[in-house]
Amino acid sequence: MLDLGRWDRQSEEMEVNITSMIDVIFILLIFFMVSTQFKRNSLPLDLPRSENSSQQETVLVLSVTGTSLELDGSVLALEELEPRLAASYAENPELTLSLECHKSVAFQRVVDVLTRIQAAGISRIGIIHEAVD
Repeated sequence: MLDLGRWDRQSEEMEVNITSMIDVIFILLIFFMVSTQFKRNSLPLDLPRSENSSQQETVLVLSVTGTSLELDGSVLALEELEPRLAASYAENPELTLSLECHKSVAFQRVVDVLTRIQAAGISRIGIIHEAVD
C-alpha cells in the first residue's frame, strides 16, 4: 500500500531552477548587443547628377556668426543680404547657397537670415552643421 504520510508538503518544497534561464537571457543579450547596428551621425546620400548640364553650378557660401555675415568672404549687414542674393540669383537661376552657422548663433538670427534668403528667391540651400571658427 502507498504511504501518504511520507509525501508531506512541508517536508519537501518545490523549487524552480532559473539558472539555465538566466544563462539563456545573457546569451540573447550579448547576441543583440553584438548584432545591433547603431545610428550614425551622418546619412550618406548618393544623389544622381545631370550629365548634360548647360550651366555650371554656382555655390555661394554664407557664414553666419553672432556678430557678422560673410557672403563669399565679404562682410555685409543683414539689410544688404537680400539685394545681394537677389542680384546673384538673377544672374544665375541655378545658384546654390551654402549656409554655415556657428553653434553659438541665436536661433532668431538664423530665422532672420533664412527669411531674407527666401525673399531673394533662392530655394537651393545647403546647411552645414559644423561649427565655423
